[in-house]
Formats: sequence, structure tokens, C-alpha cells
Amino acid sequence: MPDNQDREPIVIPKPTLDRLKLYHRLLNEVEQKHISSEEIAQRIGTNAEQVRKDLTFLKTMGKPKVGYDVETLRQELEELFGVKKTTKVILVGAGHLGNALVNYPGFENYGIEIVAVFDKDPKKIGSFIGELSVLPMQDIGRVVKRFHVEIGIICVPKESAQEVAEILVSKGIKGIWNFAPTRLIVPNDVFVVDEDMTQSLLTLKHYLEIKKKKIQESHQNAEKS
Repeated sequence: MPDNQDREPIVIPKPTLDRLKLYHRLLNEVEQKHISSEEIAQRIGTNAEQVRKDLTFLKTMGKPKVGYDVETLRQELEELFGVKKTTKVILVGAGHLGNALVNYPGFENYGIEIVAVFDKDPKKIGSFIGELSVLPMQDIGRVVKRFHVEIGIICVPKESAQEVAEILVSKGIKGIWNFAPTRLIVPNDVFVVDEDMTQSLLTLKHYLEIKKKKIQESHQNAEKS
């Protein structure tokens, strides 16, 4: 019989993974030694049953009337997300968004280090974003090899995004954080996370409109009664 090391790794569903990220952020904020599923649920905006179900993917077990050990649970989540392991990342697109991401201090807390910025605009090459000098696109391969980079961030217009993605993949990048509002076509062994801010704003506007309509309907029903 094979031992645990021979088993396939557990694949955590994306909705659960997203909630686990919220739990991790919460655990970084609390100061008590133990926390219950009810308190986690209340602080996150879900229900205790969902929290307990999500945490079954982890080794840490809660104790009746005590809850979960905060430090143990936090450490396991940090291991799950690789927080303590520094991951080298490169960014393509030295515009306003790229500039903001390079200068974002929060990445350091999660083991993310942007080691190089690239752009095809000759006017931007050689300029500095923070402590990083903007490099030409032909240097991508050299930097990826030197720093063993596996993740690339795309912050270019949608017209250029596919070409940039193909360059990154050809140089060995296995994960892409895509800020361009377009769907990238990449090999099956390359992971893409799309961060479409426009779509997120449209979703937010949609929910706000629904809320306004419910308030209006509530007022209309109150006037009729």
C-alpha cells in the first residue's frame, strides 16, 4: 500500500481556494490564540458550515468549544500559498498600471518579488520604476534564466497581450497574471489568471443597481400598504 507521499496532491476547488485566501488575511489581523468557525464566518461574510467544509482540505483540526489554533492554521495556509517562499516575477508593460504594481509594497508580505520590468517602447527603456530599470524585450530570456522566474505579469494593451504571452511562454514562463482585457491562448501546462478590472467594475455596478431596485421596490410596497 502506498504511503501518503505517493498519493496525488489534493486539488482544492477555486471558490474554496478564494475563501482560504480570505481566512489567511483574517488570521493575520486577529490577535487571539484561538478562533471559531462561527467567528471566521461572521468576519468573512459566510456561514460556519462553509468555513468548516473549506478547512477540511487542511490538516489543522478545530476543537469543540475552543476553535482553531490561529497560529497553526495561519502557518498551514502560508505553506499552502507558498508565502514564506520568495517567488521571482517579471512584469511586461512599464505604463501606469505596471508602475503601480512594481511600487506596491504588499507583495513582499506574500513572498512575491518583481525582479525586472520590460517594455518595447524605446523611450521607456533605461528609465526607472522604483529601483528597477526598464529593460528591452530581448532581455526576457536572460532574466528568466538568471532568476529562475516562472511567473510573468502582463500589463500591456490587449492588442499586444497575445504576442507578449507567446514570448513569455517561449522563455520558460509557466504562470501568467494577465491584466490585459483579452483571453490569452497558451499551452495546457501554462496557467493564466485574468485580472480584468473593467469587468470587475461592471460586476460591481450590476450589484449596486440590483440593490437600488430592491430599495425602490421596498419603498413602493411600503407606500401601497
